[in-house]
Amino acid sequence: RTFMDTYILEFEKGGTFEVHFLEEQAPKTAEAFKTALPLAGGCLQARFSGDEFFFNAPIDVKDENRIPPYEGAIAFNCDPEWQAVCIYYGSTIESGGEYYNLFAEIRENLEELHSIGLRIWKEGEEKVTFRKK
Repeated sequence: RTFMDTYILEFEKGGTFEVHFLEEQAPKTAEAFKTALPLAGGCLQARFSGDEFFFNAPIDVKDENRIPPYEGAIAFNCDPEWQAVCIYYGSTIESGGEYYNLFAEIRENLEELHSIGLRIWKEGEEKVTFRKK
């Protein structure tokens, strides 16, 4: 049995989530993030996208897929002007048909993730750290 590293997202005001990389859907993006960790940034509500918040991460990677997001999905907007990690915390997602590079997901404690999304929406920017546990 091979030992699998554990990766987490940790929010400054409370909340820690295990992140599962989707290596089959986005092998290059998953590898680029694992190499770049730890990352930290200020999460902001994505105003027009519904239940989504994001933080910027300077990862140089190209799109590998355009999978529609879902609650718990983590995608990367590869556009050099954005370079944003997009975290979807609920089922109200207004993508306008624009999908990003889906490379990881949060599978547990989605209700807590949703409450953090609402906290960021109401209280503003919050620091998040993405790292190996």
